[in-house]
Amino acid sequence: MAGPSRVTPAYDVVLLDLDGTIIHSEPGVHISVQYALERGFGIVPTQAQLEEFMGPPLAEVLPRVFGLSDAVDEQRFFELYCERYFHDAEYEFDLYPGMGDLVRDLAESDCSVVLATAKPQESAERILDRAGLIKHFAFVAGSASDGSRQDKAEVLEHAFASIAADGRTHRVVMVGDRALDVQAARAHGVEAIAVTWGYAEEGELESAGATHLAGDVAQLRSVLLG
Repeated sequence: MAGPSRVTPAYDVVLLDLDGTIIHSEPGVHISVQYALERGFGIVPTQAQLEEFMGPPLAEVLPRVFGLSDAVDEQRFFELYCERYFHDAEYEFDLYPGMGDLVRDLAESDCSVVLATAKPQESAERILDRAGLIKHFAFVAGSASDGSRQDKAEVLEHAFASIAADGRTHRVVMVGDRALDVQAARAHGVEAIAVTWGYAEEGELESAGATHLAGDVAQLRSVLLG
């Protein structure tokens, strides 16, 4: 008797963003950002200002929102943020319904699942471990422990170098919730799927140029696994 048929994925490599795509991490991030701003700069951020940090790299948010453009200020913020975030705040997250199952099913198909996040790599690995998903990822690409490599295009470059695969040699797609995920994918010549359940501003994803737009996990599954 023949066994169950194996699902043939649409891509060889699926790059997944973390915050806003796999997990809802806003509470822990906001707690840590507020701690860093108040402790380091005497700034009490508004809710709208806190939401600016869900996705973009610190080097882009700090000068634009708070006028903190000095490298010393960025490093001070990063150190304070990590001081709070790595003291259990990183575990203030929930898996988006259905994403855990999708990650597992992708890993069981004939494709490599890779995390691509601006979050520090060690933190991302701990989060995936807490969520019970780390074993399903072929590689975890994140920012460096010193705060560098936060730009998503640089994260993708790091991932491609580490797994010896890119858009020239494999069918690759980036899945994320912000325009910067789409832009990074396009910079590397790979497809992009934008998901709408994350932290994008109104209208942000529609104009980003994604290959596909997924309104829920079922739609994302359909694109990735048919």
